[in-house]
Amino acid sequence: MRFIVKGDPDRPTLLFIPGLSATAEGCYGAVADLLKARWHIVLCELDGHYPGSAPFSTLDNTCAEIEAYVKTHTAGKVYGMIGLSLGGAVAVSLLGRGNLQVAKAVLDAAYCMDMGLLKGLYARVFPMGVCRVRDGKPIPGFLMDFFMGKGNRSMTDMLYPGIDRETLRNACREVYSYQIPEGLRAATAEVAYWRGANEAYPRKICRKLKAYLPKMTERVFAGMGHCQFLHEHPRAYASALEDYMHED
Repeated sequence: MRFIVKGDPDRPTLLFIPGLSATAEGCYGAVADLLKARWHIVLCELDGHYPGSAPFSTLDNTCAEIEAYVKTHTAGKVYGMIGLSLGGAVAVSLLGRGNLQVAKAVLDAAYCMDMGLLKGLYARVFPMGVCRVRDGKPIPGFLMDFFMGKGNRSMTDMLYPGIDRETLRNACREVYSYQIPEGLRAATAEVAYWRGANEAYPRKICRKLKAYLPKMTERVFAGMGHCQFLHEHPRAYASALEDYMHED
């Protein structure tokens, strides 16, 4: 794993964890640039998502690498942790492990749900679709609309062009079989779950997470699909994020 750092290291740290198949800059670069004058920004580049890296392996390995970095560079503390989709599952796992001090966390459509009988199907279909996008092959519009939200092309624009099937298979195995850690109940961070109104599974995931985090708040963005608000409205996203971080 690699880390991209922006802003003043003497300011509070915001840690961003991108989603599956997205580059760190493609996912959060625009938002980070809008915030870097007032925050110390750390963007995680996940394994399998940049040239020369090993494939993504497990959530536990990813968490351990992030914990090691944060303990070394910011004394084990971040003010805000923001995770999108797969990155949201990483954030949930970090909160459940309890090895970092986090004041606030935003779980943006965190994908961390045991899909039961459907997990095998989804674990085949999603990597196939991403590889078709990577290779410039068409995907039926109705399928893109079903998985990502109507008119949403964020996956195409954020895509790491070197993404491979091993990374995709490993990540899908982790998120589609996810078991919410019991340690999440002891998390001390203030947590918010953000999602687009057109996302079906994140709505269900939010309900499940609230059983572990009863004080968790939810924010729904009208007319938006998966990571669509972040992709299409980075300035508004940065403003909403900063407002949340400054709330008492």
